[in-house]
Amino acid sequence: CWSEGHLRRIVPDRPHWAAYFEPIMRDELEKLVAAGKIQKSHIAPLLSLKEAGFCHHKSWGFGRIVSVDLALGRLNIDFTNKAGHSMDLAFSAESLKPIAKDHILARKALDLDGLKREAALHHLSVVKLALSNFGGSATADQIQVVLKDIISSDWKKWWEVARSEMKKDGHFTVPLKKTEPILYQ
Repeated sequence: CWSEGHLRRIVPDRPHWAAYFEPIMRDELEKLVAAGKIQKSHIAPLLSLKEAGFCHHKSWGFGRIVSVDLALGRLNIDFTNKAGHSMDLAFSAESLKPIAKDHILARKALDLDGLKREAALHHLSVVKLALSNFGGSATADQIQVVLKDIISSDWKKWWEVARSEMKKDGHFTVPLKKTEPILYQ
């Protein structure tokens, strides 16, 4: 079972251990393909999931990939409401979507306090981050759902200040109706 912590003990510098880990994992996955336990098409998604470190499942939501157990053919994930969940590699490759470390959900998991400070001081950067995770456009309600645990103060007050800054910035299209999407250009 190769976990991120295990590799950091062997090779502590992230860029080096990532370069060290991927060929090993690829070789092991190729062995699983040869044994008929997974398909060749599963290799790229599994490598992407391990590299990203975070994932999303349509039913269980956001999760942090804890480890890959190649001997048992399992991916171990801590979902928000389902910690310590183990999934078959083939099923993981087909049902999980990798989430990058700069995604707002990953940033909330890694550094919620830092994100809260950023939201208090730099409204626009947090709104840009939320919008980038929605493909550049989202409604105010969608943004509020993502930012609800980041904005600890009064949401309406925070949102009015952020909305005013968006209008002044010029890169945002801020609609009059709450149901229409805000666009970042």
